[in-house]
Amino acid sequence: MSVITDANHKEYHRAIKMLNGETKEWAYDVETDGLDVRNGNIIGFGISNGLKGFYFCHQYYEDGKFHEVLSKEECLVILRLLKNRKLIMWNGSFDIRFTYHYFGVDLLDSLYIEGMLSKHCIDEMQPFGLKEVGVQIYGDQEKKPQLDLNESIKAMGGKPGKDLYKGDKDLIGKYCIQDCHLTFRIAFHYVTKMDKQLENFFFRDEVMPLYKEVTIPMEMLGIPLDIKGLEQQKIDITTDINKLEKEIQSQISPLIKDVFEPWYLKKTYQPKRTGPFAQALCKYANLSLPRTGSGAYSLTRKALESLEDSIYKDFLQEKSWLPDNVVREIQLTMVKGYMFNLQSNHHLKKLFFETLNETSVSKTPTGQPQVNDEFMELMAEKHEWAKLLIEYNKLTKIKGTYIERLLDKADNGRFYPSFKQHGTISGRYSSDLQQVPRPLEDSQSTPLVRKYNNQLRKNFIAGENYVFIDSDYESLEPHVFAHVSGDTGLKNIFHSGRDFYSTIAIATEKLNGVSAVKSDKNYLGRVNKQLRQKAKDYSLGIPYGLGDYGLSKLIHVTQSEAKELIKSYLKAYPQLSSWMERTNERVKTIGNVKSEAGRVRHMPKAPVIWNTNGPIILNSLKLWEKWNGSKKYADKKEEARLFKKALNNGKNFQIQSLAASITNRACIAIARELKRKGVKGHVCAQIHDQIIVRVPQDEAETWRKSVQFLMENTYKLSIPLKAPAEIALDFYEGH
Repeated sequence: MSVITDANHKEYHRAIKMLNGETKEWAYDVETDGLDVRNGNIIGFGISNGLKGFYFCHQYYEDGKFHEVLSKEECLVILRLLKNRKLIMWNGSFDIRFTYHYFGVDLLDSLYIEGMLSKHCIDEMQPFGLKEVGVQIYGDQEKKPQLDLNESIKAMGGKPGKDLYKGDKDLIGKYCIQDCHLTFRIAFHYVTKMDKQLENFFFRDEVMPLYKEVTIPMEMLGIPLDIKGLEQQKIDITTDINKLEKEIQSQISPLIKDVFEPWYLKKTYQPKRTGPFAQALCKYANLSLPRTGSGAYSLTRKALESLEDSIYKDFLQEKSWLPDNVVREIQLTMVKGYMFNLQSNHHLKKLFFETLNETSVSKTPTGQPQVNDEFMELMAEKHEWAKLLIEYNKLTKIKGTYIERLLDKADNGRFYPSFKQHGTISGRYSSDLQQVPRPLEDSQSTPLVRKYNNQLRKNFIAGENYVFIDSDYESLEPHVFAHVSGDTGLKNIFHSGRDFYSTIAIATEKLNGVSAVKSDKNYLGRVNKQLRQKAKDYSLGIPYGLGDYGLSKLIHVTQSEAKELIKSYLKAYPQLSSWMERTNERVKTIGNVKSEAGRVRHMPKAPVIWNTNGPIILNSLKLWEKWNGSKKYADKKEEARLFKKALNNGKNFQIQSLAASITNRACIAIARELKRKGVKGHVCAQIHDQIIVRVPQDEAETWRKSVQFLMENTYKLSIPLKAPAEIALDFYEGH
């Protein structure tokens, strides 16, 4: 373990010799002064081959500034050698982007294993932090270097976890090398657990190709933003929010007089003989008192004695109390803006439950009434201001969560999204772009909410001489569901071109006189939207484990009606039942399921629970009869919950994960085709089942066809996939 601060040191040359030697695999990690990969500073970096580790100290922090040790050129000697090695990283996107922007060295092609993703393939559950995973596998000793470094950072006046660069350079080096050792060990700990199929899935078919060819480039290149448009939207939405608040407050004002206002004034502006209330009193009564250096009224004994006799003087001298109406008037002068906070749940509870005596529809675990979305929708039917408040909350969210966030995060006119491949169990991305809402139709929400909601996607622009190719799979999850279940009837729905949910409703509920063909006059989705929506609620829910009780609540029918509907549905599609039973059996006996693409969902506790309890674990009544009154009953109930969840997850995972793989592999294929043809374009976003590609404007039509073809044909199902592609100048114009 060597901390290198001098290029003449023998360890610097030893590192060079080893990097030129036979050892190909090296773990790599950077230490920085922050998280800004484009504008921050690297203070050093470490490497490890699992046995020997080196830390190259580029600079250290002392006396309020950085001091260079190894020059950039001396660091570049090492980094250029790393380009020819197979690199192992933990959160490699961060290290690769930081290295590229700071040193100008691109290590992307050298990346061999991303440790977090190797862990995710074998153990898809949290945590994914390097130290946390290290402690899980190897024990608490893995915390030691971090604890030592934290003490050093504190001694230098820094904050552990934030100001790493303020620590002692030798301790930083030791910490970095240990991270490299840990990255190396953990990555191979998981890779060696992969069978041949999963190894291919990880290295060749999906995980690492997606990370290197799509994920990191998306994070590296970003998306142009319409900054002027965003700034104007912020001005406009602020104006509209203020107008809306003024109207709501005017309607609420008469309601808060009796209960809320006295409570608020007493809590916020307590009538004391010193402090803010006393100062407000002096101003209210226009008392002739001298001022202190800060401009406050002097309340010394001598100053108060100089006043003419009054109720105010007596109060300040602690001789009497002020009348309640005077106290209230003084308190009201102290209120800045509106005393009722529209975004405070506590204030809303005071108004709804203590003033208006409304009844809550749900309660917190501690038994307190809740003001949630469901309750607000009910209140909007009774109170006009509650309807306006829903609109106000939506506009406030659009402003804070989207408009201001985009402006705050913009860097040189671009937004750099984050994409986590380990953020979901299924392998779908989790991303800060997934939150961007879809456009609303004319019938959805209020005009103001629609206006600003739909403007959000317009802020992501292709930029000069570029366009977006925007393609979204049509009903990807139902297609995958029909394919994976193997049910001929379900697959025939798509082969025939009928509407999926209408067909299921007609077959399950034995409907007559209606059609599942969208062009027909008696199309179910046209003549009875409620029945089609009901089928949408249960068509995937039942296979995923939705029982009669849950279904009855979901579609508002009796439990016996729900039971009959489930029975009828599974009878209409008999092969679906067989697939569900096969999946359940695998979960019970093996404790995992595989997606068709090769990703594995691990549920090791399921066989243990099944072998210990048998079929009784699925029967709540029998479980109660056997264990009621026993200390073990609570444990058995929890085991039953976990086991049922595992059965449901076993089915859900096969659909969700294959859908993710289809989209992921289309992204890989598109990225490779762009590279093969030397086009200056890239996959810039994947949002659920939607892929957005940025390409030169003069090649738009060519790439519209290519993107659609690759999305529909990269991964073949037994049912043809549809992913119509469109040319767009912003995210709104597409899908």
